[in-house]
Amino acid sequence: MPTDDKNENVTMKVFLPLNVRIDDKKILFVGGGNIAMHKIQTIELYTHNITVIAPDIHDDLREKGFELIRKEYEKSDLEGFFLVYAATDNIEVNRRVKNDAAARGIMVNVVDNRELSDFISPAIFKQGEMTVAVSSNGQNVKKAVALRNRIREMLGKKE
Repeated sequence: MPTDDKNENVTMKVFLPLNVRIDDKKILFVGGGNIAMHKIQTIELYTHNITVIAPDIHDDLREKGFELIRKEYEKSDLEGFFLVYAATDNIEVNRRVKNDAAARGIMVNVVDNRELSDFISPAIFKQGEMTVAVSSNGQNVKKAVALRNRIREMLGKKE
């Protein structure tokens, strides 16, 4: 297991890049603001089987056809979901989602917190059936996005 050079006893989080079949899986987003909106823009390239639970939900999400539930998160909300994104601006709620999901064996991405996450989302470029994913193991997101953008430009698709 990789360790931090400064402290041999500190274990770093290491993420294995892989593709996961989600065509019949339910994905939950706890949080409905800008943080969730940003992640959903990538996930919706692959599925619309998305549920959002939050007291306040971004206007742009209302038009996408996802299941939207306006309420505070409760651990029973996790029932039946394959993957969960904790995407609130409240670290305590995100931590609670992570702990509740771990108790149920559900993998969680705590957005913007790789240390609490079971998985991370790479910077993705999708063109037809081809997907290019660039990851920095969650350590340098800006660099991963910049490289993804260079690949997008090289392949001739600009957004």
